[in-house]
Amino acid sequence: MPAALTDLPPLLRELLDSGQFRDASGALQSIYANISTEEVLALYGLVRQLRPRATAEIGFALGVSGLAILGALEANGGDSRHYVCDPFQTTLVAGQGLAHVRRAGLDHRLQFFEKFPEEVFPTLPPLQFAFIDASHLFDLTLLDFILVDKRLETGGVVGFHDLWMPSLKKVVRYILANRAYRIHPASHAAGTPKAPSAYERLAASVKKILAALPHSNRLFAPEILQPWPGFRLGNMVFLEKLAPDTRDWRHHVAF
Repeated sequence: MPAALTDLPPLLRELLDSGQFRDASGALQSIYANISTEEVLALYGLVRQLRPRATAEIGFALGVSGLAILGALEANGGDSRHYVCDPFQTTLVAGQGLAHVRRAGLDHRLQFFEKFPEEVFPTLPPLQFAFIDASHLFDLTLLDFILVDKRLETGGVVGFHDLWMPSLKKVVRYILANRAYRIHPASHAAGTPKAPSAYERLAASVKKILAALPHSNRLFAPEILQPWPGFRLGNMVFLEKLAPDTRDWRHHVAF
């Protein structure tokens, strides 16, 4: 069953309703520059569905996505924990994310590290869910994914935000082409993709023609043979881990 606004923690509803927060300088900013209501509901609903024992998050900022995850863990009950890495919580947002969690009364489920993820993830327990919304650079996001994957159990899910960025699209392409992951159905509740433009419709038509050519995968880049609109994703995706990593050391699929 899809999550409703009334399911969310009261403070999270308050933040989403106001649509604003004060940054470290005291200036008002839009909350939607971080994560939308639709995305929050998809995140909350998925964690409720998965009922994970341990979750993790890389990047915390105002704690909006964190409140969604923590609120879902609280609603699920049990002794589940949420592990968060954000080395810039103090310097960039003056600790507002942690303050929001305390105000919401959910800090008993949070273990926070003001450190880089590579310092923390080797010490974490097995995970069933993780959310990555941090540097957004291709190489550092890929590093975040690798750290998560080493702790993520088979059947677990990892989420990525800000797919409007080419770097994030490339990370998702890499994972789907080279790792045993699939797009989780909950991704389609996280936002409707924009209707394809005339250019994108033309690209899809050209793709069909090129894909029919012999050895097309050797002649054309993956972006040509599988344009991004074909993934039918919004600004957030959840990827489900299907199996442990057993690739041969020579394995590589263009992405």
